[in-house]
Amino acid sequence: METPALLPGTAPGDTMLFVHAHPDDETIVTGATMAASASAGANVVLVTCTRGELGEVIPAELAHLEVKTADVAANDGAALGAGLAFERERELAAALSELGVDRHIWLGQDLTAPSGGPVVFRDSGMQWGPDGRAMAASTILPGSFSRAGLPETAALLAAAIRALRPTVVVTYAADGGYGHPDHVWTHRLTMAALRQAAEPPAMDAWRVPYLYSIVSDRPERPLEAGMPRLAIEGDLAAKTAAMQAHRTQITVDGARYALSDDVWKDISAVEEFVALDLDAVYGTP
Repeated sequence: METPALLPGTAPGDTMLFVHAHPDDETIVTGATMAASASAGANVVLVTCTRGELGEVIPAELAHLEVKTADVAANDGAALGAGLAFERERELAAALSELGVDRHIWLGQDLTAPSGGPVVFRDSGMQWGPDGRAMAASTILPGSFSRAGLPETAALLAAAIRALRPTVVVTYAADGGYGHPDHVWTHRLTMAALRQAAEPPAMDAWRVPYLYSIVSDRPERPLEAGMPRLAIEGDLAAKTAAMQAHRTQITVDGARYALSDDVWKDISAVEEFVALDLDAVYGTP
């Protein structure tokens, strides 16, 4: 059976909303799908929740931008990681240009800005657990995304959902794919925002018709037996070019890539998703 290039629910002129935690997440796990959808005429919108201030840095010439664990423990976080945040903002803009995505929103700004003015959510950081999955960092700084209040933060994303009325929403699975606390919080935030956006009278109980979670490519997180997957074959060239743009986070060598763990993988145009039960998210009418 031929692998489709678009998620069900994608059509020219319709809006797709992707919600991701950090710059580079959008490219690694959904970039090929985003590029193919934009090329087919869909209005692809990305919401990014943090600027990835506490991410690891691969290139030696940019190593000075990486925030060390000792720095986090000794700092209140006011400006920590500002240099890396600036660099990752530039990388994300370049990556989205390669993907053909021309609408990007930082959570807390633009359509998601609260009434009191724009806010910035910080990268929460992480550490690797004994099971090979990410877990909360030993020190979590004030203003970190995973410490934000859920109802208030969900209201920011709900405002964008009301304004955009996306046909398709895509975000992480409940465990964040590999356990990063910001990915887990992004899932919870998105589910809460969908419910808030559908509350009358603002939307007259309108609901997003297609909702998907991303299937992680990490072997320590197998899907439940019998869980149906949607494999989408998107734009490989655009995804590869976007990966190259995220140079602090990704090394690209021809058709392969590696993250900071130096584990090489093939760049794939095929990305997998699971259709979520809308009645479970919104509550059965």
